[in-house]
Amino acid sequence: MASAAVQLKKAQGFVRFLLLCVLVTPLFLLLSTLVKTACLIPPLKRQVLSLMLKLADKEAPGMLTTPEECEQRLSEMMSFSSLKGFIPILASWFEAEVFPGGKAADPSLVRLDGSSCRLLQFARAARPLVISFGSNT
Repeated sequence: MASAAVQLKKAQGFVRFLLLCVLVTPLFLLLSTLVKTACLIPPLKRQVLSLMLKLADKEAPGMLTTPEECEQRLSEMMSFSSLKGFIPILASWFEAEVFPGGKAADPSLVRLDGSSCRLLQFARAARPLVISFGSNT
């Protein structure tokens, strides 16, 4: 019974993933077209880059310092390759979703020495595996 419930939840998650992909792609293309068109008109371009500089300075101070850097980042963010990079991220979110009674995700990890391993290799039968998602700093 638990297996059927897990399969149903996975199917619901997959449908959500497909729906999100179907909705995100046209919205991304529309936004990309609007931003690229706005950047063709100098007054709008100044406003878009000014807004982006303000937002970047608020979120990550010192990251973007000139309008040229903003323009380059904006063109990178609004490219088709950016969208192609976003879809696998959505897929990994879908794959990492864990349900009660289902299998836990076993992502690959990179150790400090550069070698790779799987997360569940650290699990032992007699003790629980405690994972702390903390800061990298």
